[in-house]
Parts: sequence; C-alpha cells; structure tokens
Amino acid sequence: MNEQELEKLAGLLKALGEYNRLSLVYNLCDCQAPKNAMCLCECCSIDASGVSRHLKVLAQEGVVLSERKGRETTYSLNRKEVAENLRALADKIDID
Repeated sequence: MNEQELEKLAGLLKALGEYNRLSLVYNLCDCQAPKNAMCLCECCSIDASGVSRHLKVLAQEGVVLSERKGRETTYSLNRKEVAENLRALADKIDID
C-alpha cells in the first residue's frame, strides 16, 4: 500500500471507529434500498442532528453514498469500496 492508500484506509477506519457511525453502517448493511436520515434515526436510536452529522463524516470518507432528490437526501452503504478496503487490510494481516 502506498501512502495515499494508507491515508484513505486510516480515514475509513477512523470513520468506522465511532460507535454511532459503526451502528449506522451496520444497519445500512441490512437495507436493500437507500434510506433517509429520519429512517436511520429510528433504527439506531440517534437524534436527527446526530445522524446527519455522522452521515456527513461517513460520506466524506466514502463509506456511504448520498443522493439528493428534491429536499430529501437518501443514503446507502458503499458496499464494494468498504469491503475492498477492509478485505485488503485483512489480507495483509492474515499473511501466512
């Protein structure tokens, strides 16, 4: 991994390292369709401003994808990107 890739992975791990953000990601794993922030408040027991703040951090790190439709923004897990980055780290750790 080069320095840029390490910085990206560090940002991902930092974003996932906070309990509420990890809880949001965990719940998004079960979602088949994008969800809005209010829907995520219900499943994660976080108030609306907290969810929005956490989703912003997750979006900045590429963990979630956001799509604005009118006044509503929906969020979905960036599954491929997150899985590839975590898998690369796991593979590096698991060298025989």
